[in-house]
Amino acid sequence: MSDSSNECCRAAEQFCFRGFLVSFGFLLLWFLSMMVADEFVIGLHAKFLGIHEANLDQFTYDAKMIMYLLMGVFKLAAMLLFFIPWLVLRFSRK
Repeated sequence: MSDSSNECCRAAEQFCFRGFLVSFGFLLLWFLSMMVADEFVIGLHAKFLGIHEANLDQFTYDAKMIMYLLMGVFKLAAMLLFFIPWLVLRFSRK
């Protein structure tokens, strides 16, 4: 490989690794906010959506399930978009 293509591969590798770290930092922040301040976050969303006090218990359950589902989808996307390409670029070097 020439030096310019080797530098391009290293730049792509660094981009993938940094994207992976940023996405997992965001995921960690999201998880901690749901663990520490879940009532605040869900109450805020309920207020924005106009959920009344009578329906708040069902909304709380649904909101937690949706949040954890979206966290899983986000983690899967981060693995597919950043981690796997980083592994391929990292271990494809001679």
